[in-house]
Amino acid sequence: MGKSLQVKVKVSTLISALEKSLSEREKRYKEQEAEQAKYEKACEAYNLAVLKLIKAGKGKVTEASRAHYYGHNKNKNEVVFSVTVTLPKGAVGTEPEMPEAYTEWRYKQEREEITQAIRVLKMTEQEFVSASTYKSISQYL
Repeated sequence: MGKSLQVKVKVSTLISALEKSLSEREKRYKEQEAEQAKYEKACEAYNLAVLKLIKAGKGKVTEASRAHYYGHNKNKNEVVFSVTVTLPKGAVGTEPEMPEAYTEWRYKQEREEITQAIRVLKMTEQEFVSASTYKSISQYL
């Protein structure tokens, strides 16, 4: 038979790791608006670069269709079209990556669970935590 593995993690080490994890989540939640604004600015620059390439004649129109969006075009002297343009590979840089959304409900749920775990661990008089306790809170580390 194989030997059983015993996990011994100090309570103080686990508390400090959970506190660090909590502060990282708080920082991520607070900075997400700035990250979204940074992403939108990068998208504008990317779209501008694409338009410059198209205007320079580097793109090839492969499809065009009239856009029928109600109330989209208030100027009756203009017609709106949707156009598909292909550009040579490598002509445009990489498209900006959208930051992962960190919703308020998810933040609140994780914050509550982590603070609760920290509170319980601070009340214990044991020096080490059991494997099952470690397993139950390891998702937040």
